[in-house]
Amino acid sequence: MKIIITENQNYVLRRLQEFVEVVEKRIDDYEMSEDNAWWCRNNGPYSFYDGFLDNCIEEFTIQNWDFFHDDSDRGGANMDISILNKIVEENYGNYIKNMFVRKCGQSRW
Repeated sequence: MKIIITENQNYVLRRLQEFVEVVEKRIDDYEMSEDNAWWCRNNGPYSFYDGFLDNCIEEFTIQNWDFFHDDSDRGGANMDISILNKIVEENYGNYIKNMFVRKCGQSRW
């Protein structure tokens, strides 16, 4: 069975890959920081995760402003960013929370 990807689907897939790159770059940046860094203060693993996710989505949407405000047939304006939340939670959620616990010496609970 041959799968054919349209130009519009390819466009969306490229944007999603860009988002994954934003997430992975941000994870790398946190991994490279010292233990008990500034971001350990006033955070727990879940509030850190929420802020991490918000910052990734904000960076991605700024870099892809045209995509999210596109009213052409590409459908960018209609894309629900909840899919971005789901991508991070399913693929990186536990890793990010555990990274916080490991780097900050705090309990996950």
